[in-house]
Amino acid sequence: MHFDGYSQRDICAALKCGHSKVSRLIAEARRAGIKREAVKSITDADIVRMLTPPSTKANANYATPDFERLAKELERPDVTRKLLWYEYCTDISDDRLVPYQYSQFCNLFDEHLRISKATYRIKHEPGKRMFVDWAGSVGHITEAVTGTVLDVYIFVACMPYSAMIYAEGFMDMKQTAWTAGHIHSLEYFGGAPAIFVPDNAKTAVVRAPIYVTLINERYDELARHYGCAVIPARVKKHRDKALVENAVNIVEKSILAAIRNIKFFTLEELNEEIWQRVDKINAAPFQRRPGSRREIFEAEEKDCLKPLPPCRFELAEYKTVKVYPDYHVQIDSMRYSVPYRLVGKDCEARITTDKITVMFGKETVAAHQRMYGRKGQCSTLPEHMPKKHADYDAKWTPERYQRWADTIGPSTRTVIDRILREKVIVEQAFLPCMNVLGLAKKGRRELLEEACTSVVAKDQVPTYSLIKNTMEAIKTKRRLSAVARTASIEEREDTLGNAGHVRGSEYYRTKKEGDDDF
Repeated sequence: MHFDGYSQRDICAALKCGHSKVSRLIAEARRAGIKREAVKSITDADIVRMLTPPSTKANANYATPDFERLAKELERPDVTRKLLWYEYCTDISDDRLVPYQYSQFCNLFDEHLRISKATYRIKHEPGKRMFVDWAGSVGHITEAVTGTVLDVYIFVACMPYSAMIYAEGFMDMKQTAWTAGHIHSLEYFGGAPAIFVPDNAKTAVVRAPIYVTLINERYDELARHYGCAVIPARVKKHRDKALVENAVNIVEKSILAAIRNIKFFTLEELNEEIWQRVDKINAAPFQRRPGSRREIFEAEEKDCLKPLPPCRFELAEYKTVKVYPDYHVQIDSMRYSVPYRLVGKDCEARITTDKITVMFGKETVAAHQRMYGRKGQCSTLPEHMPKKHADYDAKWTPERYQRWADTIGPSTRTVIDRILREKVIVEQAFLPCMNVLGLAKKGRRELLEEACTSVVAKDQVPTYSLIKNTMEAIKTKRRLSAVARTASIEEREDTLGNAGHVRGSEYYRTKKEGDDDF
């Protein structure tokens, strides 16, 4: 425009730029010797190169920063780019190398971070994995009576190939809820995948060191029941389970946020609403691919799942139990036999609605049908009994309890004899005998003997509870008698208080020989 006769003011108005910039470019063009004819025959890039002043460091050798290391350093607390740039400048030991200025250092750093964040899109096989996680947000239910608002934790499962989602609310995130969430999600999908991919929660992983991952024993039992393996996501590697994170995000925004103003009074009501909205999400068409989650799942993924076993995995309770001298363990007031060699040992009992399984270490040592009804029932298997009960441990014999009872009194011996005669298997009477004789501790031998005398006199069936309650009744009776005697003495002293001086009984004693007569 300048060569065509336009003034600098007209050029500034046309290009909408400052007067100083236009005048400087015209001066640079004159300095570079650019003519009107040359402008028409060269490119814009040539003009920029001709107008750009030569760099004083055009041939300088710049020290290349180790951006891979610097990126890790930048993740540490209180570390800034300015500090890293300063360390980069001071660490250059070669005098022939020149450090980048801070602005160029930051530009190169940004470029490295942009390239290093490039990700590989994982191609998931249909039916191979199921990702599971807990949502970060919670739902709520309101108690109808008190009005208390309770948190509900949302379990989310996702099939990565089709992005099929399942969600359910629970009152906690303990092992029972974690197990139930897996069972219900597998039944919703209609099959089992080859691999469960959980987070590193305690309900899934005992601990996850760098090279070894130890799976929670209860979770491993669930996976083996359905023929699945457990491969947890790596610690702090959210991209390992990006699809379930996306599913959690959908559940939080499309379900929990949508029902935030609805009041639910039971967990069942909340879950019904969640399941209806999950079905709508699975049936909704994708935005960037044809079909919906359910369509792709039904057409391409469902047939790749393994069929579910004929029986559902049972939710089990585990507790540590001690084997008593009668080689039985006690669970909910019922007694179940184990091999007699385990007397005195601690075992682990797996308790379901219809079965009791006792394990010692990794070995299953006993299995019984669970008993209900009258307390104190015994389930004894013949293979658990010793050939000669007296030979397995001389310490625990009927004679031993009888000798112990003799040290307390004859009535106690009578009670112990009756308890020993009542059991078909004499060893089953050992624990009741031990409990009754244990009531004599802490100086209560006489009290126990008196209670046993009362039970024998009334011809009652001797039990631990009966004898203990009888002892308490005797103690109460003695205490009331002592209080009554004390009150009587105090009342008599008050009556004699105004009687003047009364000689004691010694004064009226018969005179002995040698006493003087007056």
